[in-house]
Amino acid sequence: MGRERKSKLKRMRPQFLVLCEGDTEITYVNMLRQNYRLPIKIVARKVGCRVSQRLIDRYRKDMTGSVDAKTTFLMFDGDKPEIVDTILSCKGVSLMSKPCIEVWFFAHFRVPPETSVSSAECVKQLNGIKNWETYQKGSLSSTQEKQLWTNRKTAVHNMKSKSPESNQFSSVYQFIQKLEEASEQQ
Repeated sequence: MGRERKSKLKRMRPQFLVLCEGDTEITYVNMLRQNYRLPIKIVARKVGCRVSQRLIDRYRKDMTGSVDAKTTFLMFDGDKPEIVDTILSCKGVSLMSKPCIEVWFFAHFRVPPETSVSSAECVKQLNGIKNWETYQKGSLSSTQEKQLWTNRKTAVHNMKSKSPESNQFSSVYQFIQKLEEASEQQ
């Protein structure tokens, strides 16, 4: 008579669906996926301003696995009130950056000031940081990616210290915290 085998229970791999506004967010999410190297499926999709609950449901349906293993993140700029209202009405974790994702990048080096700025002015703030002088939306140099990776916990700390009502704020730190938790569980 042979031995009885006991198989380990398989845990479902978490899956993160990240719907993004533009190319910059997609580039950033892909950089995170490469650096974390977690057994987590991260699906990033550029949807622009077309975000809706119906679209989210369609993308979630295309993902395999149990519903419990799927988390949806909505990474958008907070400079358009109509988009903010739509995002807040959808099911998912809102990763809003006011006025734009570049405020999140800036937080990797300094606490963003309280002054109200446009997206273009926010990019100018970022251009004042070493190795970011030539930054352009939609792409990151390898040096910039390395700085974002190395300083990610500084950015989390800098944004957690600010109020969501601040003129310059980003909740992208919540995504980093989720990835860090998953990294620790590995």
